[in-house]
Amino acid sequence: MRKPLVAALIAWIAACSAPVVPDQAYYRMPPVATVDTARERSALPIVVEPYRANGVYNDQAILYATRPDGGIKAYHYQLWDEAPSTLLQKRLIAELRARGAADLVAARLPAALPALRIGGQIDQFERVRDAEGWFVRVRMELHVERDAQSAPLLLSSYAAEVRTDTDTIQSSVRAFARAIDQCHAAFWSDLQPLLAR
Repeated sequence: MRKPLVAALIAWIAACSAPVVPDQAYYRMPPVATVDTARERSALPIVVEPYRANGVYNDQAILYATRPDGGIKAYHYQLWDEAPSTLLQKRLIAELRARGAADLVAARLPAALPALRIGGQIDQFERVRDAEGWFVRVRMELHVERDAQSAPLLLSSYAAEVRTDTDTIQSSVRAFARAIDQCHAAFWSDLQPLLAR
């Protein structure tokens, strides 16, 4: 009589135990791919400021949508290793350095120092599911200024959608890197004529 009672008690306790909470996973972008070097170089240093991001785009959680026109949700345990505003800033700095855009490309310099100053706004940054699987959608606005008192030398929006290889988050991270690099490559084409001025 005792054995069935003990077995039932153990089964009841096991059923009441809390579910296992998954580990948080932090994802980082792969390194910047090989890029073409600059035809023109800036005589001024280049400063790339952190990108601005509003609402959910300012969070470390990886965002997703289960339909192209659906609402955006955030994964609770799948996170970027840095906020997207910093992540995109550092990636553009790495790309501009790899291209040899200027002798100095930095995240911050004194405001009084003459420089080309690049800023950005993240408008879309999510993975999206459709009938064919997952893709990532990236849209940003970038501007270039010589100083805060004058009109921007360049102000333009850039967007890219890249299909993932598989359904995994890691595949989406690689697709995000390709989409960002496509946006930055288009920006680079617009930036080069300004470097010689």
